Amino acid sequence: MRASEFHPMRLIARRDLFARFGPLARKAAGLSGMTAAGQLTFVLALPLLSRQFTPADFGLFTIYLSIVNICGPIAGLKFDSALYGAASREHARPILALAMVTILVLSLCAAAALNQFGARLPGALAPASATLGLLTPLGVLLAGLWAATSAWAVRCNAMKTLALARFMQPTTMTALQLAAGLAGGSAVSLIVAHLISHVLYSSFILLRTLRASEVREVFCPPLSQLRRKAEENRRFPLYVMPAHVASQMVSNAPPILLGSLFGAEIAGLVGMAYRLVLAPVAVISLSLGHIFTSEVCGGAGTRAVKALARKILLVSVVFVCLPILAFGALAPSFAGLLLGAKWAATGQICFAFSIFAAAQALAAPFVEITSIYRFQIMRFTAELSTCALVFGAIFFGARMDIGALATIWLMSAAGAAGTLAGLAFVWAGFKSRLAKREAEALDGVAPAATS
Repeated sequence: MRASEFHPMRLIARRDLFARFGPLARKAAGLSGMTAAGQLTFVLALPLLSRQFTPADFGLFTIYLSIVNICGPIAGLKFDSALYGAASREHARPILALAMVTILVLSLCAAAALNQFGARLPGALAPASATLGLLTPLGVLLAGLWAATSAWAVRCNAMKTLALARFMQPTTMTALQLAAGLAGGSAVSLIVAHLISHVLYSSFILLRTLRASEVREVFCPPLSQLRRKAEENRRFPLYVMPAHVASQMVSNAPPILLGSLFGAEIAGLVGMAYRLVLAPVAVISLSLGHIFTSEVCGGAGTRAVKALARKILLVSVVFVCLPILAFGALAPSFAGLLLGAKWAATGQICFAFSIFAAAQALAAPFVEITSIYRFQIMRFTAELSTCALVFGAIFFGARMDIGALATIWLMSAAGAAGTLAGLAFVWAGFKSRLAKREAEALDGVAPAATS
């Protein structure tokens, strides 16, 4: 080691750097690690689950998950995103109450809608209508609570609790699904295991983060307070919710559409590939996004925010994007051996999806900055464009009769292009907003509110 490296100013700078990013790194590693451990239980169980359940069983489960993942997070009209901009815990509590009441009401509406229209599911999916009509509204309710309680944990900086919950939920679901498979269960067993695991997830977070004195305000809020908070945060259902709908449609609706076009078995293969390829996004990218959002909401300065954003982007490229692309390229060679001959096509689908998943990994950590910095319309424009490209590619492939796999490749390439273009669009707005805040700080002007 050279003597110049012992310079006191350099040592102080290094200590300052560690003091700034050390706790952040530990939070990210803890949250990502526990999430990864939970997801790993499902991956390790796949060889057993793929032999206990048929592709048609997983097809129905995938259709259920797609509906729940699309409808659940928006059942609260994205009022949960308003938690990130709340000035204090006292301001956040009524927003949590508003989100939970909205989730309950809209889940009841979903139950009525599925009861009325469930029998009209297209083509090969029609036999699933009875099961979906019974269990999906409950899944929507619990998925909505999952989103709201997750946002509450991030707002309260309860990262240890969130990490434990992220480990517990998939582990519980996988254990219950394996037990159901040993008992000769069907697709309904897969869905029930998912429901039970979500009940445990939200209950665990609320028990660990909600004080006894806060229970009444959250679960029995005055109607006048709900109306006032809904008015104050009306931008979230107007802008953030439609953007989230477009994003969730891109992430979850393709299995439904591909299943209706090519059969329930294709939906099962696509659903399995989705879960394999997008696992790193759920494990690492979303964890980085939670940490980044928490730091920005905590009042970090513009320079710190810019440095952190660049660091997260670099981490996403090295530790998420490149591994996803490598996994996708290798998947066709081992999918059949790992999952069984009837699942061999999953490898080719993973290869196709890896391009889209790598692009999503870059964009995922920065989703909520559009809410914090109030350029929700920009986010909606980006998400809507990607949605149009993805579904346009699917319909084009079906119309040209180029086959299921070729259609999936076309969809993935279109989705990746739209996602990267949207990220560039949002990133430019993010840099512009930070530059404006720096100029305001230099001029002695108080920055605008970010809630």
